[in-house]
Amino acid sequence: MEEDEVNGEDVLLPGQMCYDELLTNEENSQSEEVQNIVLDDQIGMDDIYKGITNSKLPKKVDKLVENLGVGHSEEPSLASKTPEKSSLNKSEQEEIKEDIEEQKVEENLDQLDEIEQEEINENEEESQEELEDIEITQENLEDEEQEDLEDEEKLDNVEKDENLEDLQEEKQIDVDLNIQDDSHEYKIGSYKKVNMSEREEKKVEESKLKPFDYEDGVVVKTIDEVLHESMIPYTEHVVMDRALPRVEDGLKPVQRRILYSMLELGLTPDKQYRKSARIVGDCMGKYHPHGDSSVYDAMVRMSQDFSLRAPLVDGHGNFGSIDGDSAAAMRYTEAKLTPLAMELLRDLEKNTVHWSLNFDDTLKEPDMLPGRFPNLLVNGTSGIAVGVATNIPPHNLGEVINGVVAYIENNKITTAEMMKYIPAPDFPTGGIIIAGEELKNAYETGKGKIIVRAKVKLENSGDKQSLVITELPYQVNKSALLQKIAELKTDEKSIASYIGEIRDESDRNGMRAVLRIKKGGNPEKILEYLYKATQLEVSFGINMVAIASGKPKQLGLLDIISYYVEYQREVIVRRTKFDLDVAKDRAHIVEGLLIAIQNIDEVVRIIKKSATTTEAKQRLRDRFKLSEKQAQAILDMRLARLVNLEITKLEQELKELKELIEKLTAIYNSKRLQYSTVKTELIAIKNKFSNPRRSNITKAGAKEVKKVELKVEDEILSRDVLVAIAADNTLKSIPLKNYMMSTKDLTSTSNLSDVHLTELFTTTTNKALIFTNLGNVVKIDVSQIPESKWKGKGTQLKNICNKVLVDEYPVKVLEIPESLENKNLLFYTKQGLIKLSTYEDSVVNKLYYQGIKLKEDDELINVEVQNENSAVIMITKNAMALHFKLDDVPVQGRVSGGVKGINLDNGDSVIFAGQTEKTGAITVITDKGYGKKVPIGEYEQMARYRKGLRIIPLGETGKKLVFASFKKEPKSVAINKGTALELLKDKNIGYDSRTSKGKQVVKGKFENVFIYED
Repeated sequence: MEEDEVNGEDVLLPGQMCYDELLTNEENSQSEEVQNIVLDDQIGMDDIYKGITNSKLPKKVDKLVENLGVGHSEEPSLASKTPEKSSLNKSEQEEIKEDIEEQKVEENLDQLDEIEQEEINENEEESQEELEDIEITQENLEDEEQEDLEDEEKLDNVEKDENLEDLQEEKQIDVDLNIQDDSHEYKIGSYKKVNMSEREEKKVEESKLKPFDYEDGVVVKTIDEVLHESMIPYTEHVVMDRALPRVEDGLKPVQRRILYSMLELGLTPDKQYRKSARIVGDCMGKYHPHGDSSVYDAMVRMSQDFSLRAPLVDGHGNFGSIDGDSAAAMRYTEAKLTPLAMELLRDLEKNTVHWSLNFDDTLKEPDMLPGRFPNLLVNGTSGIAVGVATNIPPHNLGEVINGVVAYIENNKITTAEMMKYIPAPDFPTGGIIIAGEELKNAYETGKGKIIVRAKVKLENSGDKQSLVITELPYQVNKSALLQKIAELKTDEKSIASYIGEIRDESDRNGMRAVLRIKKGGNPEKILEYLYKATQLEVSFGINMVAIASGKPKQLGLLDIISYYVEYQREVIVRRTKFDLDVAKDRAHIVEGLLIAIQNIDEVVRIIKKSATTTEAKQRLRDRFKLSEKQAQAILDMRLARLVNLEITKLEQELKELKELIEKLTAIYNSKRLQYSTVKTELIAIKNKFSNPRRSNITKAGAKEVKKVELKVEDEILSRDVLVAIAADNTLKSIPLKNYMMSTKDLTSTSNLSDVHLTELFTTTTNKALIFTNLGNVVKIDVSQIPESKWKGKGTQLKNICNKVLVDEYPVKVLEIPESLENKNLLFYTKQGLIKLSTYEDSVVNKLYYQGIKLKEDDELINVEVQNENSAVIMITKNAMALHFKLDDVPVQGRVSGGVKGINLDNGDSVIFAGQTEKTGAITVITDKGYGKKVPIGEYEQMARYRKGLRIIPLGETGKKLVFASFKKEPKSVAINKGTALELLKDKNIGYDSRTSKGKQVVKGKFENVFIYED
């Protein structure tokens, strides 16, 4: 090679140029040893340099190239430095050049090794995990170079040697490199040649395996790739293998594996308990490679009688409580299978189900259990997967089996007909189910909801009353519920404030939570409030989703039963096939034994003459036309079987086997017999394990839940009582016997609750209407009004009916008569309106409703039952009185507002309105204490809607009237002086004319005056 070619524009790879120049030297090329070194190293150097140009090497590579004296036009090549003519002889020159070349090659390799080792160390530090054997394509290396070499110079692009393929030779050399290119693969400590076509195929495979990039050691992928490659498989696993049950056996995978592990451990009901830790470890190590807590929690739930309607695990120790207490650690508790769980596992050994390999392919586990009873409906389940959830309520075992039997007998049965057998869920904690159309829809579609209430009874102990909670809605925490009630009763404005002591008296005999009711509290209203404010009433959402036909499905009640029946038929077929094969095999053996016994002498002779067992077996087969199994059974038979008794037993056994084979064959070939077998075995399970229903059913619409009447243990007796409205706007119910025996005089300790404004004598079995100042009506049973003493504290109306408004109070209480015909009611308002309506219109099938339509500034002041030929008088605070007949007062509907009764001046209002009779007197008292009684005869009757007559002159006597009343008989008056009550006897109020100013009957300051019903 000439010098001008070296210094020209076409510059080859550094290593390649160096060795090309050495090869052009005629003297060096004559040395075979040097030429071999050059060829070998040329391949290595070319590939090495190609790797260098595609990696993250520091700038000192350029310096190394300069030191080597190759690849740059400014520096002469090694060939150019070799003198054309030398004073040394030829052999000496060759030796010197060989030494120089070997030294250069060694230095070159050593320095490149050091540089490349530095690169490997850097890559290992940046990598997230160390890999002993990593292969990186040139494309990935170029991407890394662009991202990581921000401040470093890029190496000069160098062309590859076009003749590189011709120079490749299979050579093994020791170089510490880990670089791969299009035609070679390098590994730490070794080098080997890789075929070009194989490399291309591998690159294609890698591109399929790694369709993503790395950024700072982080995999960069689009969200659609992640969802497709990761989320979808995860979702499928959670849905199919974790959260949802199989429709066939009603179990999730973890539950199935626990039961199967317990069966393998021999933990049948007749065996001893074994530590839960052993069960969990066995299940986890063999079949369920997940956390031990998830396995233990699943096992604990299967043992809780408040979680499962029919527990499958018999737990020994602390397995939690309905108060939310967690189970003891698995090292303390023990467990075994329940008898009913054995029905799920029965016939598992008879090839009744499909089996699959476990997670490490070392053992087999059942895909599902035989499930000889409908566990999915009996115990229900709940679970949340990805995008799908399930919540199936538990049912009564006997009812479910009755429903399945009905379906077998008539597979065209409707949901409504099926609900005659399975009327509603049956929760392990009992409670009251409010069932209706919503439940029917849930059973038809697999989705809906029902209302579940706690079961509460009222206990009376003397004058004390208590609400006793004996059953709770499903999955309600008793401790948390009582804590919530305790919080509610601290609110003095709430009706729950009448709840006193709360005691949890639950024990091994059952639940008993006692709520003591304070005096004045209405137990039924308190209970109704607690239903709304606490979990004494809950809504249970039904969402019946299970794995059916290999995928999650929303199933109705009939769908679940249909899948179960078909699965049980398949179990029967597989079991029958297994039993049939076993019976045929045994019959075949017994037939051979009988042949041997019938020819025992010849059999013994053949055996004795045979040299080996194999020979004896073959001779027996040839002589008696036996099969391999029969011949072997004869050889295995003991001599004791030759007695006559054994012969008879074998003959009897063969007879029974033939009968069994005939029976099994009939079942195997007949669907009708298969369904009949399913039916028979289900009925046997029902007779053995069924128990009474725990949850009561109340027929009512889920959207319009009617009030569930509180049942009182001791039946309400009919007692005479006095219902009164006191001056403090409270209600009282006083036993008439106690009222008649008490003194009626006011004392220094008397208060407004002792002053009765209106009274009603009735019985506890009657119903009453309470009219309020806002024109509304509250319909109640008289027994709902809390009883009290005559001078006892009354009850606020809001405690009887929680719908009343804040400023609402009672003004009148009337009894609902047995017959409402020909009875009218009179309504009087503060603004002088009067309304006449029928009694029948005023009695509505509601607990709280509007009785009269009032304006915003108006109030109802009195309600009366109309008397025959009666008149009405209205008296205002400005001392005007209008006495008129009812002839021109029309009868109006319930929601009407009435008509004008008296024509009021501005600022005036009615303080009394009521019916009058021919005898009696009007009593009035002014705000200055002046008062008088005026006979009713002095008030002539006028037409309606007039101003009327003045009843007492105002001015000196006072500015307004504070009290007015009409009484046929004398009545005393109670004076409220703020700090005390004073009784004003009727005899102390004198009669006077209508126009007189009367006399001062009340001295001193006072707040108001009330009629005193004594």
